[in-house]
Amino acid sequence: MSKMLILKPLSCVLTVALGTTTTPPVDAQTGSYRVACQTMVSLSQGASLTYRLAGSLPEITAAERLQNPVGTTLTLTVQWQDRNGRVQTLLNASALGDYEQLAPDADYSQLPFEETFRGQPNNADFLYGTPASVHGLYVSLRPTSGKPQQIQTVHYLNSGEYVRSTVGDCQTGNTDPDTTVDEQLKRLQERLQAEDWVAADRETRRLLAPESASLPPFEPVFVPPEMIRAIDQMWLTASNGRFGLSVQLRLWQQALTEHPNNREAAVNAFRDRVGWKLTAPRSEVDFISSDWLNESELTYSLQAPQGHLPWGGVSDEVVQSVAIPPPGVHCGSCTVDAMQLRNERFYSYIPQLMERVELSLDSPVSQTRNH
Repeated sequence: MSKMLILKPLSCVLTVALGTTTTPPVDAQTGSYRVACQTMVSLSQGASLTYRLAGSLPEITAAERLQNPVGTTLTLTVQWQDRNGRVQTLLNASALGDYEQLAPDADYSQLPFEETFRGQPNNADFLYGTPASVHGLYVSLRPTSGKPQQIQTVHYLNSGEYVRSTVGDCQTGNTDPDTTVDEQLKRLQERLQAEDWVAADRETRRLLAPESASLPPFEPVFVPPEMIRAIDQMWLTASNGRFGLSVQLRLWQQALTEHPNNREAAVNAFRDRVGWKLTAPRSEVDFISSDWLNESELTYSLQAPQGHLPWGGVSDEVVQSVAIPPPGVHCGSCTVDAMQLRNERFYSYIPQLMERVELSLDSPVSQTRNH
């Protein structure tokens, strides 16, 4: 695991200019594959920067790329989060360009990546940059042969001062994004049309957070903005506007307005608004559960509060599989692990999900943000 590197003490101001840059399309006759990567930087005073790369790359070798360069359709989203959990989007799906095309005469080995991610003086293979960054933001994917498996970023906060991210992971898949979205949403559409709210809720979590559902995940797991928008629209249509991600986003923003400096309080306020709080004691003592409703305790009907579905928790089966180890396996912390999975997950997952929903529902805006 790499560590953050800062040349100077961090300035209290991070300035990133947002821009709408058009990326050249990949040749229609060139096969491509989807790629999604994420990495982060830990800053002072509990703040952090998260970098999310998404898009597609052509199915060609490095030699073929040098002989016949083709454009990429990669974008980079950058989010800043403070110690209280407040999130600000600095770059929203900003276009990435091949660094060799952005700076054809540069010495690519001078970018301060770790050795494994550093380019050669005359070789910028799998090195990218975004023109939307004021002082420079660069991405390196590795390995350079085959499909990328890891990512690292170098982000100049001002002239001569940069942060280097940890080594993040990448997912790739040989699928057309539109076809993938259609195939993965087909079952959800069928469940919603039948008003099978239980099955539709599980299908939604299978798509958005597969580790929280008892259903087998799709491989690889991609959640492009168009999928989030489609999921939201399906729920809105099936429930006449009562359920859906955009309904939840509106309620989440209200909770944030009430508790701008306390993320935990905002999550609790959101929980109360969507009806995920336990209102009466359980008949049986359950050491794993808390005052959050479990999956089996949700109201799967149109009489539920606005935004009640889709749920943001973890399926009961998944929790039980953690709490109860297989026969012959001894686990001293299984109950604690199950409690953390069921209860504490809300406080990290809900803000992250709402930020993803907001990014997906809003189109990129060209502006400069200071904080």
